[in-house]
Amino acid sequence: MKLKVIILSVGLTLSILFNLQAEAGTKFGPQATRLHNEHAFISKNKAPDYWALSPYYLPQQDGRSCSVASITMVLNAARADEVLSSSDELVTQKSALKKLNLNFWTKGVGEGGHGTTLEQVGEIVTAGAKAYGYPKSVVNILHADGTLEFAKKLHELLVKNESSDHNFIIANFLQSEFTGDPEGAVGHLAPVAAYDAAKKSVLVMDPDREYYEPYWVSEATFIKGLN
Repeated sequence: MKLKVIILSVGLTLSILFNLQAEAGTKFGPQATRLHNEHAFISKNKAPDYWALSPYYLPQQDGRSCSVASITMVLNAARADEVLSSSDELVTQKSALKKLNLNFWTKGVGEGGHGTTLEQVGEIVTAGAKAYGYPKSVVNILHADGTLEFAKKLHELLVKNESSDHNFIIANFLQSEFTGDPEGAVGHLAPVAAYDAAKKSVLVMDPDREYYEPYWVSEATFIKGLN
């Protein structure tokens, strides 16, 4: 199989009553909708990337490691259709860093590091695909430039990406544009799990699990976050 990756920026009866009144601001701003609240698309459509990625949805290890979590998710999802043996290990964030042994990546996500650049993420994914059995994989980097041509190209990629679980998109975006939290005004990485063409909505598998869960944003918001 040829992998293609595109990179962009309770059952028990318990006598417990949970107080559902929020004491602080809402978790998400108006730009985002929790998958929990909007799951019709996943229920009624094949959503191949979502089902390939969701078993491997990981929390990033710290504030510098969104690239590690995102790439680990994608590498596992790429093998979702394979029949693994009892000795085949799943890809973990620790094992990915060790197996690829890329000094700039280890240093970038280590203590005092500043993460990774978009070009470095492309290099990491290329090395990861080769290391985990996909030497003919294609990795494309698409830079957002705010033009109509970019928006058109991105739309085409989102539609195409929804047709197969053999291609994936990792987005590089300003997290605050998606979540509405000004404290998240930092560059961030996350895989795209689905695209609802009818609603023009993008499902983001945000690895910042300390605060977030999968959420939908409009295609317009998605583009704004990339820009």
